Amino acid sequence: MAGRDKLNIYQGQRSAYALAERVYVPGEGVNLETATSIATLLLRDLSRGWTYDHEGRKIPMTERLFMRRLFYLYPLALKHYGKEEAQKVRDMLLAVFASRKIPSIYAKFVNLEGENKDKIIRELMTKRILPMVVPPNVRGNKAKASVW
Repeated sequence: MAGRDKLNIYQGQRSAYALAERVYVPGEGVNLETATSIATLLLRDLSRGWTYDHEGRKIPMTERLFMRRLFYLYPLALKHYGKEEAQKVRDMLLAVFASRKIPSIYAKFVNLEGENKDKIIRELMTKRILPMVVPPNVRGNKAKASVW
């Protein structure tokens, strides 16, 4: 990628995740919805042991990298949406960090897009990263609020 901008790893249709996995976190900036969605993919990366860098290359997902990426969502939320939203993001991040899954109270905020969305959601539920009930606002999902 010499001479080009860095890729966003998780967010947007031109992110590393979108290009490699055909799934991504929609939107711009980091609020509770996008932070929860990114945290979900971070947990997936941690469980499988690899992720992508800003050039779209596969790299090891270490515990340290997981923590750095997870907790970087707080200053981004503060920058993009302010103190009140950042506090909500912080609470979610601490819950995710402690449990290594998306707690059910936050599952409704998970929003993924892309052609592999349903496959990834099933994988996340099988690995118990997401609760077994399909998050209600995963757009376009035919099995809303039902068990897989």
